Amino acid sequence: VQTTSGTLEVHESSLEPVFMDSPFKVALIDSFGSLMKLLMHLEDQVSRSSEQTLLAVDFEGMKLCRLGPLCLIQMTVSDDPTLVYVLDVHVLGRKAFTLTTPNGTSMKRVLEEQSIRKVWFDPRNDVDALYHQFEIMPRGIFDLQLAEVADRRSRGLNVHYVQGLHKCLAQCSQLHDEGKVFAERINTLGKSLFEPQNGGDYEVFRRRPLHPVILVYAAHDSRYMLMLYHHYLSAISRDWIPRVLAGSEQRARWCLNEEYIVPNSEAPEF
Repeated sequence: VQTTSGTLEVHESSLEPVFMDSPFKVALIDSFGSLMKLLMHLEDQVSRSSEQTLLAVDFEGMKLCRLGPLCLIQMTVSDDPTLVYVLDVHVLGRKAFTLTTPNGTSMKRVLEEQSIRKVWFDPRNDVDALYHQFEIMPRGIFDLQLAEVADRRSRGLNVHYVQGLHKCLAQCSQLHDEGKVFAERINTLGKSLFEPQNGGDYEVFRRRPLHPVILVYAAHDSRYMLMLYHHYLSAISRDWIPRVLAGSEQRARWCLNEEYIVPNSEAPEF
């Protein structure tokens, strides 16, 4: 993705030099072969890395929750923060989570594995969809939205409400101005395609081939999550980390409400 112009270049192989050198790479996973390669890569990363594997994840769908279909999963692995994988769940179906490597790795297992830290930004609706549509209960979640709350509270501020991802990016000192401009631009373009109040239609998430703007919009949401993760870890004191993890775990259990409850914007105590 050319972030200055917003144009896309399509490559047949991830080994092409132009693709490998790009600061924003998107790999569309819409076949079982490409999914198997990703699973084996994750398997290899976990087994080889001396540090905890980080996996930034985000989801898109039609008013996503237990009632709204899950269509896309975006993820960034800590071994290459410039590469975003976009899994087309609408095309792959349930096998997006059940396809398994010879050594037993599946996307369901990855999401439920406590030792793999999933960096999320407010997991409530995403987990609600995963649990009720695919019987998956993610573990090992670190909620960036709560980390931002911890950052403000650690500075002595009274925090009553959470902030959205794009406001967090706009306030992040580690993100350069060009990145902030592109983040705002792709956010506006994407929402114009699916938000009815902006002339869009949620069905765009289920139309194939996938609209290129939707592909980039989806991928961009997880693009800077690992950067935000390290930013907040360095900003908050060590005693805040288990509190953020505990609050994240509590938010992940939102799906256990008997009836669906729309998440609010109040900053919880944790």
